[in-house]
Amino acid sequence: MVRVRTGGPLTPAELVEVLRMLDAAQAGDARLNDHLRLDLAQGPRPGFIAALAHDGPTLVGYAQASAGNDGHIVDAIVAPSAPDPATLRIALLTAVIQALPSGGAITWWAGADDASAATATAVGLAADRGLLKMVRDLPIDVRADVLVRSFVVGHDEAAWLAVNNAAFAAHGEQGGWDDATLRQREREPWFDPAGFLLHERDGRLAAFCWTKLHPGEAPDCAVAGEIYVIAVHPDFHGQGLGKALTVAGLQHLQAAGATTAMLYVDAANASAVRLYESLGFTVSHTQQSYLRPPLEHR
Repeated sequence: MVRVRTGGPLTPAELVEVLRMLDAAQAGDARLNDHLRLDLAQGPRPGFIAALAHDGPTLVGYAQASAGNDGHIVDAIVAPSAPDPATLRIALLTAVIQALPSGGAITWWAGADDASAATATAVGLAADRGLLKMVRDLPIDVRADVLVRSFVVGHDEAAWLAVNNAAFAAHGEQGGWDDATLRQREREPWFDPAGFLLHERDGRLAAFCWTKLHPGEAPDCAVAGEIYVIAVHPDFHGQGLGKALTVAGLQHLQAAGATTAMLYVDAANASAVRLYESLGFTVSHTQQSYLRPPLEHR
């Protein structure tokens, strides 16, 4: 019989058990939301809640809630060996949602499919935003006409946070970052300041393109590159910096050995989607977010 336990920070033994299960699930293309995975591995920060499902001694499911820019983000991963995985996923999400403070917004990012929609309905969430994964092959024959430099750890954090939070003020995951959030990323094994490109104008940080390498994830186990986060401060909109910084990021990924590039963009951001299409990106996958808005917004 499967039993679900909900609580706060995990014990060291539980953390090892959960990470092992998540790594196994990721091999089958089931991946915990990146925001939550960071909080799990390096946190937890205030607002962390976890639910663990065991079938006898075996961990067969895990759900987590972590604080975001506006409310909480939740996700659940169920092992392929779990009995009745659809029902277990609902039970896990219900467990963490019920443990959250009442009234706050709750967001779940899932697949754009009927099973995810049914799960969302069962736990009281409704369809909200779409997220497009866009890809293209490298190399790229366009050149960037913009001066960039690499991020300097211990020096550029405050300026970068100001640009990021201004650009993503209304974004649930990328907005509202603080120094601790950024330092979490700096401690990740994939973090490389050489691929964190900054553009300054008029003595200010105006835009950035933060890239990330995924060894072994491209076809034939080659390196895939990602435009991880890209933004232009609102004061510098309309100057072509978005395209220029994207090209600069792609050039860096290409020089670092990537054979394909990917990025994620809000489906409703039509201007950004058109920009990426003009650079040869096409949509390969769509994610859907499901939302329970703050009670005062209902």
